[in-house]
Amino acid sequence: MKLPNGYGSVVRLGGKRRKPYAARITTSWTEDGKQEKKYLGYFKTRQEAMKALADYNENPFDLASREITFADLFERWQKVKYKEKEIPAEYVSAYKKLAPLYDTPFAEIRKRHIQNVIDNLNVGHSSKNHIKSICTMMFKYAIDQEIVTTNFASLVELPAKEQSEIHKPFTPEELQILWQNTDDFTVKIALILCYTGLRPIELLKMKNSDVHLAEKYMRGGVKTSAGKNRVIPIAEKILPFISEMYNPENNFLVIQNGKPIVYQNFLQKYWRKNEILNSLPTKHLPHDGRHTCATLMDDAEVPLKIRQLILGHSSKDITNRVYTHKTIQQLIDAINRI
Repeated sequence: MKLPNGYGSVVRLGGKRRKPYAARITTSWTEDGKQEKKYLGYFKTRQEAMKALADYNENPFDLASREITFADLFERWQKVKYKEKEIPAEYVSAYKKLAPLYDTPFAEIRKRHIQNVIDNLNVGHSSKNHIKSICTMMFKYAIDQEIVTTNFASLVELPAKEQSEIHKPFTPEELQILWQNTDDFTVKIALILCYTGLRPIELLKMKNSDVHLAEKYMRGGVKTSAGKNRVIPIAEKILPFISEMYNPENNFLVIQNGKPIVYQNFLQKYWRKNEILNSLPTKHLPHDGRHTCATLMDDAEVPLKIRQLILGHSSKDITNRVYTHKTIQQLIDAINRI
């Protein structure tokens, strides 16, 4: 079947090729009337090449944009998205895991490419979710830049979020060992996590401006609307640790060698290499501190609503989180019960 003039063409290339069919279009004419052509892509079958040609004629695009790789687009996207602030560490980590796609033209990436990366990673649900999130944002940017028309990342399927058995609270015996070694920096961090219910990343991102030592509380939190900007009471047991770390001249509360610590660095350099933590009967993760706090409050019969406020859990009964002086004191009294 003859194609319309100016529509483009599909040709079969010579030799043994995995994708022998090429779709091409005329981009201009020379002075002597010859066509100058460019290839849209290479395909396994004639039908695939014809579809690509049809898609192009329905929605013409700039061929130069088709050469932008995944890595190229990431550089452009982050300069726009995070031009005035640092890109979150979890997105940096997610991008590193997408290395198999770095050299792939972004316009050629489909759901299956991202899905294959996620399915073959031995990481937790949260890490896989960060990978999907960063790809989704990059696709939105690519659509805005008219590089693609469909957000294939939004179609990626994550594995079911199973009830985690990874995180185990510190036992009373293990907590006693920690309390016997409070001269150790990492042990102090572990105890702060156990007696605040903070997520590790929430503690590492805590700013000194949000620490109120005299009033014995901090403000912080990430992840959910219920968890953000919540009041975190400081128990008497860990007040000396917070006081020792507090320095209004620094931006962040937790500082080592004059610099804040990103989570992956803390996990690898400090937590996993700590002799005291490694000597415990159970191999704990930093997030176990949050589970420990929840368990300790439950054992101390702290009221559910107070526990939800401290941990930043959502509740249908807590629609307006107004922290009055009375409420803050209730949180401090509760955390001192554990």
